[in-house]
Amino acid sequence: MSIGSELTAARERADMTIDQLSAATRIRSGLLLAIEADDFTRCGGNFYARGHIRAIARVVKADPAPLLAKYDETHAAAEPDRSRREERADAKGPTLHPARPRWAVVVGAILVGLMGWGMVRLFTLPSDVEANASRSTPTIAVTTPTAKPTVAKPVKTAATPKAPVPHKIKLTLTASRDGSYVTLRNFHGLKLFQGLVGPGSTQTVVYPGTVRVTLAVPGNIAVSVDGKRVNPKAKRFLVTPTGAIQKTN
Repeated sequence: MSIGSELTAARERADMTIDQLSAATRIRSGLLLAIEADDFTRCGGNFYARGHIRAIARVVKADPAPLLAKYDETHAAAEPDRSRREERADAKGPTLHPARPRWAVVVGAILVGLMGWGMVRLFTLPSDVEANASRSTPTIAVTTPTAKPTVAKPVKTAATPKAPVPHKIKLTLTASRDGSYVTLRNFHGLKLFQGLVGPGSTQTVVYPGTVRVTLAVPGNIAVSVDGKRVNPKAKRFLVTPTGAIQKTN
């Protein structure tokens, strides 16, 4: 049995309601229903979850030690892999940055080069003009015809067959009396809905696949599949895409 199932059985053996247990432990009734449904995400961390389990077990006269051991097995906090971080730190060598040039030296060299080139041009300008005039020849312009662009013919592609649309089931949960804490997941465990369905309220889920249903108090929830009333009489069961009900552990 899970932690939530054992706490629920112990509370029922103690002949206590959720409200009575809430008054005795000073834990909100909504959080108690979540813990009995094995949902410890609302506790605020492992430290508070362990404290709630210990307080509940003390009031309903249950042994908290095996419950806390089971919680530590399934909710152990992962420690950082320090050895790998140290290996990465050792492997990372110093970064070498290229030396930046001294801009004053570069600019001075450019200026000196320009001044030298100007002096050479100053003393050789007349002879250069005469040489260029004697070597000048008329240029002949050559034009080449442009090729006509080719237009590609469109290629017909075969139509892709449409994939069949899976059947979607419509699951409706209607609460009565004090309501119940409800958890809905798909076949792979992905959460579709989780929360308290209060008195007189309704929760509807439309999903194209199998839905796993967990009810904290099955007697307070009316179940309908595709508009038809069903009576699973179990805390945990499956609703298949065909609308069939299957019990699960």
